Amino acid sequence: MYAGDLSWEEFEKAKGKPAILVFGAIEPHGKHLPLDTDSIIPWEIAKRLEKKADAVLFPPLNYGYVYTLRKYPGALSLTSRTLHTVAEEIFTELFREGFTRILVIIGHGGNTGPVKSALKELSDDFEFRAAVVEWWKLTDAEAGHADEVESSLVLAAGHKLRSDPVQEERKDYVGAIIPPPDDLFTPSGYIGKIGDISKERGEKIYSEILEKLEKMLQKDLLLEM
Repeated sequence: MYAGDLSWEEFEKAKGKPAILVFGAIEPHGKHLPLDTDSIIPWEIAKRLEKKADAVLFPPLNYGYVYTLRKYPGALSLTSRTLHTVAEEIFTELFREGFTRILVIIGHGGNTGPVKSALKELSDDFEFRAAVVEWWKLTDAEAGHADEVESSLVLAAGHKLRSDPVQEERKDYVGAIIPPPDDLFTPSGYIGKIGDISKERGEKIYSEILEKLEKMLQKDLLLEM
């Protein structure tokens, strides 16, 4: 069920079910994908999961901590401190309302650290279990940034490519270079291969991810690798 559709009386009856939250972002994804790709994909996963699971889906947070792609237009970022605070306050309210099992679906890698640190600090004061999951770690497909995997998932979510992608070269550096070099991404602003893009491939990847998330909810969020 989707929390935003419920009355307060219906919401009261839903307390105790697992809660599903999405943390997305607005960030450049090459010339061929929309800025909200990191929100489109995890929200599609969450919506499909909500239809299969006895859980409550909450509205997404579609602004995140964006750093490496700020040289391109369209990187609208919260600071990591702000994201930490927002996540902490959302989780605190969920705990207050009686939700103690939280599945967090991460759509943007920069969000993972602030979200996890907020939960770690809250664990000193509340009894709960939360699983913070980056969707790209639930598939055998090798996902990059605005690559053929993300492009296929965007298509399968009902969106379209903004232009025809062209394969470009980039440098691959060891470690996290701060600030990032200008050639960390391709000139268009992506990482990875873009040759195998299709709605059908996206559907297969969604199925793979959803199968694992369903098992997580069935096993009280404790799914072994």
